[in-house]
Amino acid sequence: EQSATEASLLFGREPLRVSASPSRVTMPGDIATLTAKGDTFFLIWAGCLVFFMQTGFAMLEAGSVRAKNTKNILIKNLLDACIGAIVWYVIGFGIAYGGDNGFIGTSGSTYAIHSYDWQSTYTSEGYDWATWFFQFTFAAAAATIVSGGVAERCSLSAYLVYSAVITG
Repeated sequence: EQSATEASLLFGREPLRVSASPSRVTMPGDIATLTAKGDTFFLIWAGCLVFFMQTGFAMLEAGSVRAKNTKNILIKNLLDACIGAIVWYVIGFGIAYGGDNGFIGTSGSTYAIHSYDWQSTYTSEGYDWATWFFQFTFAAAAATIVSGGVAERCSLSAYLVYSAVITG
């Protein structure tokens, strides 16, 4: 039996309960799961758009250098993404988002693979990995932007060290 202050709307299999105060809405499990999956999809989609900026940087930089250095620039852009992904995975994400410290991450659960992902109680719906990917794309884009500034002025090995440091 419903009270006078609470209305029930059928949403799928479970009712959506709306109380008299507009700030209290209880969502059934199906809607909460759908919302989490939608958030995850949006982060991956937006991350792909940001990552696509790499191709724009590559074309801009290839057009800005002499023909003999085009391969070098394109390799730098490719290695930015590859090395950036590894470094961001191992330490960068943990430094940026790990723990309660306002300056630098200190929680071990955000560095590289942590055991939470392999437990049966893991219920993130992939949101943490989508967040990692989204933030990685920005770290890689930041490293690639500098690639154009140092085009034809920096050796490949020095640039790769720089790229690893800036993404980590």
